[in-house]
Amino acid sequence: MKNSFLIKILIVGVLFLNGCKSEDNPKKTNDVKSQLKSAQIVNASNKFCFELLRSVQNKAPDQNLFISPFSTMEALSMTYNGAAGSTKFEMAGVLGFLQYSDKEINEYNQSLTTALKQADVKVVFEVANSIWYKNGFSVLQSFLDVNHDYYDAEVKSLDFSSPVAVTTINNWVDAKTHDKIKTIIDQIPDNVVMYLINAIYFKGIWQFQFDKTKTIKTDFYLEDGATVQHDQMSMEAEINYYSNNDFQVIELPYGDGTFNFVIVLPSPGRNVNDIIVNLTDNKWNDIVDSMSKVKVVVKMPKFKFEFNSLLNEPLINIGMINAFIPDSADFSRIDSLRDLYISRVIHKTYINLDEEGTEAAAVTAVEVGETAYGPDETKYFTANRPFIYAITEKSTGAVLFIGKMLDPTIIKVDLQ
Repeated sequence: MKNSFLIKILIVGVLFLNGCKSEDNPKKTNDVKSQLKSAQIVNASNKFCFELLRSVQNKAPDQNLFISPFSTMEALSMTYNGAAGSTKFEMAGVLGFLQYSDKEINEYNQSLTTALKQADVKVVFEVANSIWYKNGFSVLQSFLDVNHDYYDAEVKSLDFSSPVAVTTINNWVDAKTHDKIKTIIDQIPDNVVMYLINAIYFKGIWQFQFDKTKTIKTDFYLEDGATVQHDQMSMEAEINYYSNNDFQVIELPYGDGTFNFVIVLPSPGRNVNDIIVNLTDNKWNDIVDSMSKVKVVVKMPKFKFEFNSLLNEPLINIGMINAFIPDSADFSRIDSLRDLYISRVIHKTYINLDEEGTEAAAVTAVEVGETAYGPDETKYFTANRPFIYAITEKSTGAVLFIGKMLDPTIIKVDLQ
């Protein structure tokens, strides 16, 4: 019988936007995509994004949800550097890496991160990674080196039996998320040997502010026909818009318009879950390409929401199977002398959206154990019923966060 060793990999993603004034920096004119060696990693990431979204929705179809596919992809990419055999093959299939070498995958992720950081001089976008391993745990240097070189991961050895270890890891998370996530672990179990942590931080403002004096209490129509009272914000601006028989879409810009908040609002009588079931990376690209500038009167909820979920089942359902099975998992490129497997993938997110901007956070813990319209035509977009929303970066096409809003008065969903 195998000894039980665990690697708990924590991925912390924080997106923070507020209404403070930005400096008048000149708009960045270069095409960020030109900085990428290939745009394929973005396509792979977005394919993973919508497959994960559908799989998480299947776990709780009647609940609000909010996930960070970018942060999850970053953490799983670092973990992938330790996978081998069929475990590596399955992870590559789920993450969209099958046709690429390890070097290409890591270079793509490195280039994408660099591009996102440089996408908008009016927006702060920070990415931080770290690896913490238990004193005495024999980690292959090649695994540490590749994650340091391509993901700029800080590598530190700790005495996991000391309470100071918990404080040290939590302090790192607190600092990298600018105090938005203060603690990520309460204790370190005896059989945990490593933590891999990813943190992202974003700060900006709406390009077109909502007028606080126009925020009113009004009805939000739930899918069962009932209504709830919520705070509805209002604004009017010339923004990207598209509609068809199934839905309307708007794109609300932050900063210079490189980062955006996208809302897909199903037409009356259409079900938001049905839209998600049929939403793929290709269809998403078609929607984005179909939008054009038009004057839009926007009405949408002001809301706060926190989402907690285990991602084991969603990841298994989209093909990442062996990584979770003690007798099948192969993470021998982390430590060839240990039998490791993923025991849990914990994902936590937070979003606070108001008239000035948006604040959002995401935490994922992976536990690995051994073994078209004219510009002068005004459109009306009233998000007073369930909708899909995402935070994206335009020049790379990356989807950083994506969620489903069924009821803006619900402030927390815990599926763990």
